[in-house]
Amino acid sequence: MNSKTMKRRVKGQASLEYLMTYGWAILIILVVGLVLWQMGFFNPPATGHGCSGFSHIVPLDTKLSGNKLTIIISNEAGARLDVKNVSATIGSETKTGTFSGVMRPGRTEEVNITFSSAFTTGDYYRANIVIEYENVVSGISHKSSGDCWGTVE
Repeated sequence: MNSKTMKRRVKGQASLEYLMTYGWAILIILVVGLVLWQMGFFNPPATGHGCSGFSHIVPLDTKLSGNKLTIIISNEAGARLDVKNVSATIGSETKTGTFSGVMRPGRTEEVNITFSSAFTTGDYYRANIVIEYENVVSGISHKSSGDCWGTVE
């Protein structure tokens, strides 16, 4: 073997040894980063109260106090809507609200949802809310869903 071929072989062997030694560490760091990203670790909580993602029946305001979530919903569909069910999920707990009935266009209603345990005042919360309703005119059922967030009061 000449010296040129020998140098190439040594360089190739060194790079292969580097990948075998540190490749596992790089792979582990990537997997941990992916898991943290999927868990929402890199999404800091939004400030203040707010809601997003709804259509036709939308929450105007929410308040979580103790174990009771109060939601003020508004019919913005322009047609009469028959509300069948309002549910909210905080963490792993899903509960159903107390309001159901026909809402005229532009009307607002209060929905109360009681969870099994009280939340700590000052903590941040994010609730996934699903409102199931039927358009009285067309007879078609829909779901309006989204997230509401804020600080426990």
